[in-house]
Amino acid sequence: MTAEDSEVFRTLAGDIVDWGERFLRVRTSCGSEAAAQLLGGIAEWLGTDLVDGMPVMPMDRWQLLDGLAEELLQACKACTAGENGAEERLRAIINQARKWE
Repeated sequence: MTAEDSEVFRTLAGDIVDWGERFLRVRTSCGSEAAAQLLGGIAEWLGTDLVDGMPVMPMDRWQLLDGLAEELLQACKACTAGENGAEERLRAIINQARKWE
């Protein structure tokens, strides 16, 4: 992996952390309904910035991020639905992405 590949990987991992933490902050301060509005931003990020990273890094590394980003979106949806264990799952995703920053 080149230095550029590594930088893109770390940046996208940091984005996963940022989205997850932002979701939790909004949910805590404004409630689940407000946090649900962030889901559109996460989905847009999945379709733009994350996809833009695909050609500049090895496919296996990109797939790690893509899978974790999809888990992030699903965990956030589960949190807004009030599913048991969803917040713990979201925090685990944030912690995994933080290891890659």
